[in-house]
Amino acid sequence: MLFGKQKLLEEERRVKANDREYNEKFCYANNRIKTSKYNIITFLPINLFEQFQRVANAYFLFLLILQLIPEISSLSWFTTIVPLVLVLTITAVKDATDDYFRHKTDNHVNNRQSQVLVGGK
Repeated sequence: MLFGKQKLLEEERRVKANDREYNEKFCYANNRIKTSKYNIITFLPINLFEQFQRVANAYFLFLLILQLIPEISSLSWFTTIVPLVLVLTITAVKDATDDYFRHKTDNHVNNRQSQVLVGGK
């Protein structure tokens, strides 16, 4: 124990050089690089979740919800939804293009040719 917390022990790995069959039976992680955050399916929910973590976006969403109640609203809901949707859309497009270029870079790095030692050659 270290300062009251249990220390996690790492499992020892043994790899044999030039013995692919032996090494493949352990299902070790591959060497692929992944720096992108999203894929096609997860982009919208994860991106919206991240954007509403920002206080300003959450504040304008709260105002929009309040303006949907006619008894307490002095303005129409349209005056709040347009700026909020505009900011969310611009940020989502920026995040999507950034992630697209991360996917391209990851693909380029993962498909580089490399030299592999097989049978001592």
